[in-house]
Amino acid sequence: MIFALEKAPPQSEVARLQALWTAGLPVVPTLVLVGVEAEFYQLANLAEQIQRAFAGVFGARLDEAKLERACAFAEKLLRESYLLPERAEAIGLALPEGPLLLRYADEAPFALAEGRSQALWALKRLWASRWQIDAVLQRQPRLAPPEAASLVQRLPGPLALDEALSSQASALLEQPLRVWVSAGQVVRVQEA
Repeated sequence: MIFALEKAPPQSEVARLQALWTAGLPVVPTLVLVGVEAEFYQLANLAEQIQRAFAGVFGARLDEAKLERACAFAEKLLRESYLLPERAEAIGLALPEGPLLLRYADEAPFALAEGRSQALWALKRLWASRWQIDAVLQRQPRLAPPEAASLVQRLPGPLALDEALSSQASALLEQPLRVWVSAGQVVRVQEA
């Protein structure tokens, strides 16, 4: 559910970040949330409400007006629904200090939050972003968003692609990689 990077299930980008950390490269403090988004959907009964909102959108032809209304409804629903109080508290206590970057594993940065309360709000915005029109059309006819770990990372400075570290990481993990850093610490590792 809520893991420090070192203890998170090793999948996709999380596994690459763990491998670089194990190899001795500096990796920013990273909180990995696995299954928390699914729990949020389940406890707030979001899937059923969203399913009803999208009824009739994808038929013989796409109803663009209904799609626009359904996406707006789904985004608003996620932003305005509450995390389980004990889950919000557990996430808040586990968050690293400082400015925080929020994103999905294997995806570009989504939001920057200055503190814990902002990070929780940004986390719901991250999850709501799966219901933007372009995102829904990309995965259509499948309505449910793909499951991915949510990452919350301390961001000590600007984020930049590091070619030297990309080469080093590619050699260590024996695959072509691109590495983004902040203040000399690895933040993001993407397959090249």
